[in-house]
Amino acid sequence: MNKALATRERLLTEARKLLWSRGYSNVSLREIAQAAGVDVALVARYFGSKRGLFDATLEDAFNAPSLPDETTLIDTVMQMFKEAPRGGEMPSILQLIQTNATDPEVGATVRAAQATGMQAKLEGVIGDRDRAALFMSVLMGFAMAEKTLKLDGIAPPGDPDFEAQLRHLMQAALSYNRH
Repeated sequence: MNKALATRERLLTEARKLLWSRGYSNVSLREIAQAAGVDVALVARYFGSKRGLFDATLEDAFNAPSLPDETTLIDTVMQMFKEAPRGGEMPSILQLIQTNATDPEVGATVRAAQATGMQAKLEGVIGDRDRAALFMSVLMGFAMAEKTLKLDGIAPPGDPDFEAQLRHLMQAALSYNRH
């Protein structure tokens, strides 16, 4: 990897860590550049601005895997939850959403990226806007209960009850019928 590409990647990595965990408005370009070990002017060179850097961190962030049909949806999502990294220094998509979806400057961008990258794909597979929204709510809520709140009663990943709990909630969302 050449030096310019390595520098760009370090900036992106550090920007994800800081912007996704603390929020766009709570992080300065200087902090990002310092964490990446580069001069702050390089942000403008590679990304144009702080906003350009933030937008670059969103590229591929919301890319959902291929979801062939509703019958395999629960199994696919279950596998994603089982394989999701826990801990570590790289913030999750959940943290990105929690810290940035209401930000006055980038909130609309985050919500739009989630809508096109995840929600629209779910709606296409499920075939119903309401059930897709409930399904996404289950995923976000379960992830928050497990990772952020660490609620007693949510089985730890790897425990058979973890899968049973999540499957139950996903099936409930998919079985919703508006009267």
